[in-house]
Amino acid sequence: MSEAEHDTRGLQAALAAAVVMLGAREAHAAKSRLLVFLHVALKQRAFQNKLAAAMSGIEVTAVGRVADFDRALAAGQDAVLSLPEVLQARGLGIKLQGYRGGKPDEVYALVAAGSVPEPARIKVVGALDLFGRTGTNHFVSRLVGASPRVERVTKVEDLLALLQMQRVDAILLPVRLVAELRTMSRLNLIQKELGPRVGLPAAAIVGPGGQQALAAVARLPAAASRIVGVDEWR
Repeated sequence: MSEAEHDTRGLQAALAAAVVMLGAREAHAAKSRLLVFLHVALKQRAFQNKLAAAMSGIEVTAVGRVADFDRALAAGQDAVLSLPEVLQARGLGIKLQGYRGGKPDEVYALVAAGSVPEPARIKVVGALDLFGRTGTNHFVSRLVGASPRVERVTKVEDLLALLQMQRVDAILLPVRLVAELRTMSRLNLIQKELGPRVGLPAAAIVGPGGQQALAAVARLPAAASRIVGVDEWR
């Protein structure tokens, strides 16, 4: 092989490699990005992996902290999946709503150890941090009908820890998650359902690939949707 032929083949190989790399980058760039800010009875990494496995071609990022949510949102996403009140607080319009039993919202409950929690007598409540300090305080007050001090946490299991360490009088969470907490503890957990209802998870479009992400959410298998308390999307 002449030196010229060797150089030509080397150039062709380099060009072929560049084309492959460019194609891979374009494929990655074409992935629609879905940011998920929901609290479920799973570790965030396991939750993210389950969603990603169920939504081929979608880049899923699941977070449980308000600061991480705002940071990821600012970095650029195509769609966001969270509670309607969280989306509305950021001026995001709902394009896809989750339903369970034909309803777009669900009941929350106060849960205490050993006795029925009375909202008017509760001085300290444990709650998932959905909006930061001020917003979460308002959220709790609206549901409880009083203004207790709020201990904010970022994981469902951390709510149980608050009760176990007697740092709160009761915790606030969706009724559907109470059964899961009971499997984690020997405490005699007693719930009191509250009147105001809270919207089930919903999605908003925030980027050019948003419709693709929402279509993937709408096609989620039943088992994946049940993790977030939803049995249909529309």
